[in-house]
Amino acid sequence: MEDVDGAFASVPRSFTVTRPPSPTPSFRTDTFSIVNWNPELYNLMLPNADGTPRCSMGFLPAGRRTVSGYPSANWSHLSTPSPSPLKASRSLTIGMGILPRIWDALREGSPAKKGRRRPGLPAWRDAGTDLDYHSDGSVDYANLLPLDGEEGELIDDEACFIDVRAITGMDMLSHLPLELSLELLSYLDLPSILACLRVSRAWNQLARDNSIWRALFSHKEKDGWLVDLRRANAMNIPSQSLSASRAMIPAPLEIKWYDLYRTRTELDRRWSNYPSAGLSADLSDDAVAEEKEVAKAWEPKVMRISGHADSVYCLEFDSSRIVTGSRDRSIKVWSLKTGKCLATFNGHRGSVLCLKFDRDWDIMDSEHDDDMDVDDPMAPRKGFLVSGSSDCSVCVWDLYAHPRQGDEPAISAQAKAVLRGHSGGVLDLRIDANWIVSCSKDALIRVWDRKTLELRCTLRGHEGPVNAVGLQGNRVVSASGDGKMILWDVTNGERLRTFEGHDRGLACIEFKGDLIVSGSNDCKIKIWDANTGTCLRTLVGHDYLVRALAFDPLSGRLVSGSYDKTVKVWDLHSGKLVREFRGCHVSHIFDVKFDHCRIVSTSHDRKIVVLDFSEGLDTSLFV
Repeated sequence: MEDVDGAFASVPRSFTVTRPPSPTPSFRTDTFSIVNWNPELYNLMLPNADGTPRCSMGFLPAGRRTVSGYPSANWSHLSTPSPSPLKASRSLTIGMGILPRIWDALREGSPAKKGRRRPGLPAWRDAGTDLDYHSDGSVDYANLLPLDGEEGELIDDEACFIDVRAITGMDMLSHLPLELSLELLSYLDLPSILACLRVSRAWNQLARDNSIWRALFSHKEKDGWLVDLRRANAMNIPSQSLSASRAMIPAPLEIKWYDLYRTRTELDRRWSNYPSAGLSADLSDDAVAEEKEVAKAWEPKVMRISGHADSVYCLEFDSSRIVTGSRDRSIKVWSLKTGKCLATFNGHRGSVLCLKFDRDWDIMDSEHDDDMDVDDPMAPRKGFLVSGSSDCSVCVWDLYAHPRQGDEPAISAQAKAVLRGHSGGVLDLRIDANWIVSCSKDALIRVWDRKTLELRCTLRGHEGPVNAVGLQGNRVVSASGDGKMILWDVTNGERLRTFEGHDRGLACIEFKGDLIVSGSNDCKIKIWDANTGTCLRTLVGHDYLVRALAFDPLSGRLVSGSYDKTVKVWDLHSGKLVREFRGCHVSHIFDVKFDHCRIVSTSHDRKIVVLDFSEGLDTSLFV
């Protein structure tokens, strides 16, 4: 056994690791205890068996203590105890030397607060005595000076906290020119703009600017959020900002875009099946009342229009009118708002099987007002209508809307020409700015020049009746009872592609953009790529022949009507069924059309049914 690091230990040398020798303390440590040792009662602690100081709170007299529990007193009058046979721990020795210095540093504060003393803390320097040793060689640690500048000063504990009043950043957006701030915000999406509303008053004012919400609305154009500023009169735009001439269209920022955004968001929500409820809705008059009270998705307002004497085969509608053709050989025009019959035309000798017209022809447009007195707001507005019949003819009509004060315009029509050439009933029609396309039971497709009304070409290739056609630019697609679809080039009459995939004959078709949607007697709906001929998706859900369909490639909404008496709404992109409406009609559905806020259908039951999703909303600008 030997001394290790200057202390006697009963540990074999082979089990120890020698450290560098500890520095020699500058004062005696054998009489110190880290816990509340009262030197005035030191003599009372000597009777311990091992001769070490006693650590007890009970021996401390009342009065002020130092940080370590020792009173600040002169110890020279006390008797000096004999050294303890065992030395105190080195950690305790260091602690006893540093604690008074920490206390003094806390009292003095940080260097930036020199001269500011914390109230209530004892002053170690105020003892009035210099560093002195007692007769036993111990040091009066209570009067030790704090660390000086050479040894380094302890950091005030206040440096561990952040002054909340301090400026930690700058609101750059508020310091920019207004135009630049609005330009930056215009690139944000809706969640980001809503977050900006809660940042500060300045940001809230910027985020509420009309131009920001116009930019947000324009970001949704790819989803079918479109407006027609020509209808701004319905939005209560001040009349002094408009004129009765071609400058009638208001500036975009005259429109309240925030209100438009909220309205369109609510409208889209109503189309969906949110909140989660059954996809099917029974809209029949005799549906059980208790079932209607169950929490469901938004149910559209139903309006049923009667007036035809026989089955209603076809329909088209715009923002204010519905035009229908019937087996009773008449064409009728109805008010979309009230359901009132505005006009009735007769010209065919057979059932009116199909028709098309220029939508919203009475809304003034400088591009199509060459034949009208645009300076006179009461002048009649001229439109264009074509109809096909089982009498094998295509009739071309001039439509007129006569404005009336405080009431809807009166409608009149005049037959302009009759296009003959088909040897069977004309089953479907399509028009655009250049062409009139018709198809017939004679298995032919005929293309007419819209301006001259002359026959441009005849397309042959089907082996059965051509039930439907679609027109997109110079391309025509035809669907036949022989189960085939053919894509044609109108300019040269060439067949571009043949589509095959349905198990039975085709009944209806829609062609928009690069997508073709077809409905068949096999109860299926198929979505095709017009460029490649690939079938992208098959929708299954109807129980009988799919008689009519319509879709919007921007919103991705597809609506179909069937002989199973149901109207279904589909998601074009996913192929999922979104909504189903039963009870609209009591017989076969012959035609269905929709826009952003309505579904209109016709049936063998002679009824026209309007499902309105916009009740209570101002949708007059939407297209």
